[in-house]
Amino acid sequence: MVLAAGWARRLGALGEGRPKPLLPLGERTPLDWVVDALEAIEELQAIDVVTHDAYRPHFEAWVGRRGAGAALRVRSNRTRRPQERLGAVGDLHRYLQENPVPGPLLVLGADMVFDGGLAALAAEHPGELAIAVHDVGSRERVRQLASVEVGADGRVRRFVEKDPEPRTTLAAPAMYRLPADALGEVEHYLSGGGEADNLGHLLAWWVERRPVRAVRLEGRWIDIGTPEEYERAQREFGAASG
Repeated sequence: MVLAAGWARRLGALGEGRPKPLLPLGERTPLDWVVDALEAIEELQAIDVVTHDAYRPHFEAWVGRRGAGAALRVRSNRTRRPQERLGAVGDLHRYLQENPVPGPLLVLGADMVFDGGLAALAAEHPGELAIAVHDVGSRERVRQLASVEVGADGRVRRFVEKDPEPRTTLAAPAMYRLPADALGEVEHYLSGGGEADNLGHLLAWWVERRPVRAVRLEGRWIDIGTPEEYERAQREFGAASG
């Protein structure tokens, strides 16, 4: 499942009238990078890109240009305006209600670019929830993301969304492997008052309740959350996407 139902408000004019995952990076888009990495996983059965009704035609046109097979599908969360947004956890919850998944499920954000593979994240570890972690090089950058602390056993010891005082330079991209039993806990989290906006809050909740394995994402990774990061993605990835 690829989350692509945002409205790109932090991008200002860059995000007006078009989805952030489809912004140009050379001749490709961030969503091309994400889907390419997913399609390299042999065990993968299908890829569902979840957006809203307003941008669904953009994504369907992208699928047509890409020439993908039946394994790549566009789903809608059935909202149309920013005022109706469900949030990332809300989108996941509605998707699971309408598309029962036996698990496990890979969940990725669509508004990022990276050149590391996902095989280690997708690897089978029965019953274990796993997340990608990436060293972004500075604690200042981590403050805008989700900070992670990992123990010697490879398990996540601390996870804080938008951490004002990160203790390491490790951040958590929106890349998660959810086992079957975790999928059923999403509704429990929301019914208990959990925040629906950001998946990081759900991950922090899980870290307090169950083992979460950290998988190092090698190579480069950029979260396209601001005009400055989009410009950096164009410099680092645009030239390589022709």
